[in-house]
Amino acid sequence: MPRMCAICGKTYSRTIKRSHSMRPSIVRLLPNLQWFKSGGKRVKACTRCMKTEAKAK
Repeated sequence: MPRMCAICGKTYSRTIKRSHSMRPSIVRLLPNLQWFKSGGKRVKACTRCMKTEAKAK
């Protein structure tokens, strides 16, 4: 199962981290996924989606 939000489809993003000597290294930034009940099913959702679903209720 990929690290992906089941509601919005958000996945990782890439960025370049630079050390003190300015050497680049590629870093993966992962979304903040949590287990969440959506429509009676237990899915992994990002916290942004969890917040908007709580507002809609």
